[in-house]
Amino acid sequence: MKKRIIAAVMATLVGLSMVGCGSTSSDNSSQNKTDNTDSTAQAETSDGEKNPVTIRFYNYALSETAKADWWENTIANFEKENDWIDIETVTVDYNSIVSTFTNDIASGLSVDMIYGEVSWIPALAEAGFIQQPSQVLSKDFYDGYYDYVLDQFMYNGEVYGVPHYYTNSVIYVNKDLVEAAGLSLEEFPDTLDGLKEWIETLSDYYKSDDSISTIFGLTTAEVPATGSNINAIYTAFGGTLINEDGTLADLTEEPNKTAMNETLDFYKYLISNGYTQENLKLKDYRAAFGAGNVCMYVDSSWGYAQIGEVDTNAANFTRAEALPTTMGTNGKGNSLVESHCFLLGSSLTDEQKEAIDLFVQYCTSTDTMQEYLNNIGLAFPAHKNMEDCQISPILADAQEGVSHVVKQPMIASLSSVQVELATMVLNYVSNGMSEEDAINNYISQAEYYINQ
Repeated sequence: MKKRIIAAVMATLVGLSMVGCGSTSSDNSSQNKTDNTDSTAQAETSDGEKNPVTIRFYNYALSETAKADWWENTIANFEKENDWIDIETVTVDYNSIVSTFTNDIASGLSVDMIYGEVSWIPALAEAGFIQQPSQVLSKDFYDGYYDYVLDQFMYNGEVYGVPHYYTNSVIYVNKDLVEAAGLSLEEFPDTLDGLKEWIETLSDYYKSDDSISTIFGLTTAEVPATGSNINAIYTAFGGTLINEDGTLADLTEEPNKTAMNETLDFYKYLISNGYTQENLKLKDYRAAFGAGNVCMYVDSSWGYAQIGEVDTNAANFTRAEALPTTMGTNGKGNSLVESHCFLLGSSLTDEQKEAIDLFVQYCTSTDTMQEYLNNIGLAFPAHKNMEDCQISPILADAQEGVSHVVKQPMIASLSSVQVELATMVLNYVSNGMSEEDAINNYISQAEYYINQ
């Protein structure tokens, strides 16, 4: 029975692991594992000293060039301050992390803590592989998480996982390219019509410059990250994808009908005019933006980590802006919460819980996170312990978008439901399908996944 559950979880999660963060791996296959050894935890010794506790920590970020040094130093410094705790890392690339920890669970190895993403929660919670963080973290610390971020971790009425940091959707802008075209970031548009004026101005200015590949980038590759990105744009236009009860929202009723129509029309406007490119992933836009080939594109704030890999001086020309607060007929520029997070294993001893509590707190402090949030994975604090963190100047203008984040209910099939959004966009824009047929086909496919 356990093997069948694990197989089902892998089937659900393997698609998620194919999202790809688009980062460069420092070592795509390195693992620091003790073969066939479960985590150990013992009570204090008779003289009051703590006996060793081992935490097996699955973390794909350690394989990413931009983040590896920070994680290695953070873990080393934590272990130095808490010499009774051993953080045993299991490090593989993003595309392999899910299959790695599910295979390890199947073979009897412990999975004590995972550095993952919100979209993994439904499948892991359903299988009983993770537990509620309120059962692990000290109450005072747990209560310090911002509710509007923590709410996104709700599944079946309970919170699973805690955010490390979070982001709303942002528009990354190449300041140098924009200003060369006579535009000023101080006058960045707050309406869709104004944004289109910028797009057309930039297109006219760079029409003879072959080095500029994209004026305004939106990803349309049929992968989960793209689906999430399209959902964010649809949300900005005033649409709701998932009802509170976990069912698909009615896309034929207002305001969803207008929001979906305007979303599809915006993608058609961008692609048919050559302002954006078809089938590019976020990692492609990050690399091209870092190389100075993209004027603007929509991403999560931490996409800057890969931009900075391409050009270490990217901070000099990179600025982030919030989505316009007037998007079409009903859109207010709302955005979904995205977060990298800590997922906590379901079979922890009391000693391991204490160790994890200390580690998560250590990773959620101003002293630890200041450099990271400013120079590596740009993002916004999700906990009061980081409220003194200085926000990166790159994100200064995008911070107003934080007040427009909205919650989306978690469902086990969310990844598949969102991938179908990319298929819908391509069916309408590139494959000759009518808007009505593209939407109806999407509804049919999305409901199939939800009702499985």
